[in-house]
Amino acid sequence: MISPKLIELQHLQYLDLSLIYFNGIQIPDFIGSLTNLRYLNLSFCHFIGPIPSSFRNLKQLQNLDLAHNWRLQAENLNWLPALSSLTYLDLAWIDFNGSRIPDFIGSLTNLRNLSLSSCHFIGPIPSSFENLTQLQNLDLSNNQLQPENLNCLPALSSLTDLDLSRNFNGSQIPDFIGSLTNLRNLRLSSCNFIGPIPSSFENLTQLQNLDLSYNLLQPENLNWLPALSSLTDLDLSRNFNGSQIPDFIGSLTNLRNLRLSSCHFIGQIPSSFGNLTQLQYLYLEDNQLQPQNLNWLPAHSSLTYLDLSRNNLSTVFDWPEAVLNKLPKLVELVLWNCSLPPPPTPILSTTLYKTNSSTSLAYVDLSNNHLTSSIFLWLSNYSTSLVTLDLSNNNLTGFIPDFIGNMSSLADLDLSNYNLTGFIPDFIGNMSSLADLDLSNYNLTGFIPDFIGNMSSLADLDLSNYNLTGFIPDFIGNMSSLADLDLSNYNLTGFIPDFIGNMSSLADLDLSNNNLAGFFPDFTRNMSSLEYLGLSDNQIEGANPNSFARLCNLQSLSLQRNHLSGQLSKFVQLLPRCAQNSLGDLDLSENVLKGSLNNLTSFSSLKFLILGANQFSGKIPESIGQMSQLEYIDFSINQLSGKIPESIGQMSQLRNIDFSMNSLEG
Repeated sequence: MISPKLIELQHLQYLDLSLIYFNGIQIPDFIGSLTNLRYLNLSFCHFIGPIPSSFRNLKQLQNLDLAHNWRLQAENLNWLPALSSLTYLDLAWIDFNGSRIPDFIGSLTNLRNLSLSSCHFIGPIPSSFENLTQLQNLDLSNNQLQPENLNCLPALSSLTDLDLSRNFNGSQIPDFIGSLTNLRNLRLSSCNFIGPIPSSFENLTQLQNLDLSYNLLQPENLNWLPALSSLTDLDLSRNFNGSQIPDFIGSLTNLRNLRLSSCHFIGQIPSSFGNLTQLQYLYLEDNQLQPQNLNWLPAHSSLTYLDLSRNNLSTVFDWPEAVLNKLPKLVELVLWNCSLPPPPTPILSTTLYKTNSSTSLAYVDLSNNHLTSSIFLWLSNYSTSLVTLDLSNNNLTGFIPDFIGNMSSLADLDLSNYNLTGFIPDFIGNMSSLADLDLSNYNLTGFIPDFIGNMSSLADLDLSNYNLTGFIPDFIGNMSSLADLDLSNYNLTGFIPDFIGNMSSLADLDLSNNNLAGFFPDFTRNMSSLEYLGLSDNQIEGANPNSFARLCNLQSLSLQRNHLSGQLSKFVQLLPRCAQNSLGDLDLSENVLKGSLNNLTSFSSLKFLILGANQFSGKIPESIGQMSQLEYIDFSINQLSGKIPESIGQMSQLRNIDFSMNSLEG
């Protein structure tokens, strides 16, 4: 709770309590007594109930932020006009329950920033908004507005930032937006706009940031774009659907950030892109482009981020040289799933690609390609700068080269699905910055080397599908920084050791597809951070009463294909109430559990419920309709009888139902 002693601070002018979880209490009324406040931020606090009418006393308040308190009651805000000094008002994500925007907001004539995003507003904007002549930033995104609701907007000639994203739903872009000639930032994403964009958009010559992503536009709708010569940021992702990249984009020579993701573009990348020498971020991923070369890359450009993932670069054999020579400032290179061919191997090591490459390259994702071990000759130029390296799912063979051990800044290394034999090299243990190590799907032999236990910075360790046998080594229990541990498909035997319970930072633990046996141990009772627990495909027979006692953050529990037995009701009782509220996925299929399904409704957040191939009997309870979040149900291969409950018709999120091989009636 908020201490009432705050009321004694009568000289207080600035109060920020944002992002403090107040656990569903009401906003204290006494805050309205702090009459000298100029700044009040109560966003993201999980407040509920009405906003105190005592706020009308805060007449000197200039900044009020109540955003993201979605359980606040907004029925009575008649006190707002008393705050005539307000210049900043944020009510985003407060549920107005399908009402109209209150008319009295238009009386706050000093407003410069107003956010009413995600409030479920419908209907027209009140004509009183024409009084907000000083308004510069207006966010009405994610409501249920239509173009005809916005007739007052042309009066807001001072607007520099306007966000109308996630409104309109399939209409045409309103013409009057082109009259707001002071706009610098305009966001119209996810509106399902169709048809031409008004030619009046040519008037927005001061526009710097334009977001038209997630609409239904075609290149011919954008012929006016070259007039916006001040544009620095342009997002046209998720449009076009199968056309070629418009050549005129290359005329926007001030662009710093260009997003053309998931447009299903075909053909070549225009050579005019070579004019975009100011470009810093280029997103072309998830298209169907087939460039013959990378000559279109802006020579000596400022490009720091390049993503061409999920395009076909199978004929671009010189891609490493083009990247090295043309992009000296590149920091992040993302080329996953591009059918990249292996780079040519230099005749002499001294003639390795030209050495004018920058040491700025830090993040490289070349996964899911056709690369061979010749790629290491290129990467050796960056042994001191790389922070992230992903070479998973390629055609790499041989040993991990020694220079990988010299990558002193490397934090994330993914070499999974590497066709190797032998052992994990010792130098991996000396990589003191490594936080994420994925060596899964290796054809390695031997045991997990002891030096893994000394890697104190590791937060994520994936050694799944490792062709080994044996026990979970003791040193794993000393890795106190681990948040994710995956030893699935490992041929592990024996019991789950108690020392796993000392790993209090673990959020994800996957020990599935092994030969672990015995009763579900008590180790989890100390693992309050655990969100995912995977123990499927083992030989676990049951659970002790304290096993789940502190799993309040558990979101996914996978125990299918074990030897669990007994009543489902007793199993449910093992989970604390907090876990029943947080759990989203529960899979207990292919065990020998029995009894009725009457206790299921206590799982209020479940989305996936899989109980197939057990021995459950009786009726499916009518109360199952209360599980409104469910998307997937599998009760197949049990002994259920009676009618399928009519309440299932109320479960609007359901996508999959499997009740097969029971004795149910329609």
